[in-house]
Amino acid sequence: MTKIKELWKEHPLYKQGVVELVPTAWVWNYWGRDVSPETDLMDGTIVSMDELWQDIKKNGLFEPLIMRVGLNNKKFRLEAGNHRIQVFHDNGIETIPLTVQVREECGPHLGDVMTDATHNFDAGDEILISQITKEYMKPSEVFRSLSKL
Repeated sequence: MTKIKELWKEHPLYKQGVVELVPTAWVWNYWGRDVSPETDLMDGTIVSMDELWQDIKKNGLFEPLIMRVGLNNKKFRLEAGNHRIQVFHDNGIETIPLTVQVREECGPHLGDVMTDATHNFDAGDEILISQITKEYMKPSEVFRSLSKL
């Protein structure tokens, strides 16, 4: 099994205690299928998915993925990490670091989106919280299906 350098453990959100390893298979259900076919590295270089995977294997993973939740419109989406989830899934990596950004509203129509994908998912009764107490939270504090982490 491939071992990825966990450089994301140096990220400020991890140090705040709001990042958890979650099953890659869970995140895989919620990525943006219409995201661009290429992505950028930390230095801004545009690369293919294969090049992204090679870079992660060589240099490690620097940032957690971000799932954004909108409490008022009852939507959520993978806001940052749509390319990384693909290469983790395709290469059999079982867990991936994730944090949840809690907002009043979530969706591709907002001005501060981090992805060009148009996906959005209905939260239904999946969301455990009803008000914003902090901007970022652990996934297990927000999603019913992850609450047993």
